[in-house]
Amino acid sequence: MKRRMWRGFLALTVGMAVVVPTTAAATPGNDLGKRMDEALERAASQFGDAGVQAVAVRDGRVVWSGKRGKAINDPAKRVTDQTMFSYASLSKLILATFVLHQVENGVLDLDKPIAAYVGDEVAGSRVVTVRMLLTHTAGYPDLYGDPATAPLFPPGDQYKPDRPYTFEMLNAGIRQPVDPGKKFEYSNTGYIILGHVLAKVAGGDAALVRAYRNFLRRAGTPQVPITDDILTMERTQRALSRFSHGYTRLADGTLEDFFTAYGATGIPTDLYGLPFTDGAFSGTATGAALVLDAAFTRGTLLRPETVQMMTKPTPQSGNAPYGMGTSPTTAAGRTWQGHAGAYGGFGSMAGTDRSRGLTIAVTSNRLALDKHPASVIWEELAKTASTRR
Repeated sequence: MKRRMWRGFLALTVGMAVVVPTTAAATPGNDLGKRMDEALERAASQFGDAGVQAVAVRDGRVVWSGKRGKAINDPAKRVTDQTMFSYASLSKLILATFVLHQVENGVLDLDKPIAAYVGDEVAGSRVVTVRMLLTHTAGYPDLYGDPATAPLFPPGDQYKPDRPYTFEMLNAGIRQPVDPGKKFEYSNTGYIILGHVLAKVAGGDAALVRAYRNFLRRAGTPQVPITDDILTMERTQRALSRFSHGYTRLADGTLEDFFTAYGATGIPTDLYGLPFTDGAFSGTATGAALVLDAAFTRGTLLRPETVQMMTKPTPQSGNAPYGMGTSPTTAAGRTWQGHAGAYGGFGSMAGTDRSRGLTIAVTSNRLALDKHPASVIWEELAKTASTRR
């Protein structure tokens, strides 16, 4: 499995590892806060000194937050409230909200072939629709494994982590879709094509970034506005100064630092940002939680009928229900709507219990080949938040 494929991670996994005690922040005078602190420590300590941020948000208000571990191992740097993490595939949910906002405004049509927006420059554009891309039913083969593009990514011999990517580079690995519209198959390729569609209708990459930023401001509150310090798709020196490093535990037990293993001098250009709209965003756990809270609870990003369409599982997804950029998962007998993500040593998981208006988001800078720490931690927090005492 190529590391890039981790961006497609969805399932919750629970694993055990050596316990290394650390101290979690407490929430004075709040029993739930104390139990959430304990849950964070209990779950995260399975993964040594992994860097973790976690937050619970209700109606635009942070009701609990916690952090622990190292943002960078060498030289040692602890995680703070301002530390940034790659969201990886959690970005698909954020992308989908903007796509559906464009549908609401009449800029995009869910069922019109994307050739209306990109012409014939993308394979299958005369058949594939925006709906197919959103629901992973377009049938595109994985571009990251294609011979034309695989060498451009780690550990390929053409990988250059400081070289900016373009859609044209990725388009070389986009092949004709197989049976478009007929079956569900989770697709990073489809979401990259979605980003290209958005860039075309916006008038270019820079215009798309501005439009995204303006749209996502609606997810913020007067107390916690959405700024590039908590959610961004741009790789800047300011972001670099606050960014954690991503670590993957390899089969031999060693930790690979994604930032240094391949010689990057800044934030690796495949970690997030355009044209990687399968994993475009980075930020804090708070930034991710506010987007889900705004979409699924406060209703400040999309109309109620659009959210209903977004969360309705597509028939082709069968026993692994997936809507448009989001899927339901169950924890402690409750259903949460959200998404997970993993790439480059980073993991994320965020979900909203819509019946209670509660969102929990977790970001981490640790992965293992068989474990997804952010999801393990998120599940423990979700169970704790669902238990009354």
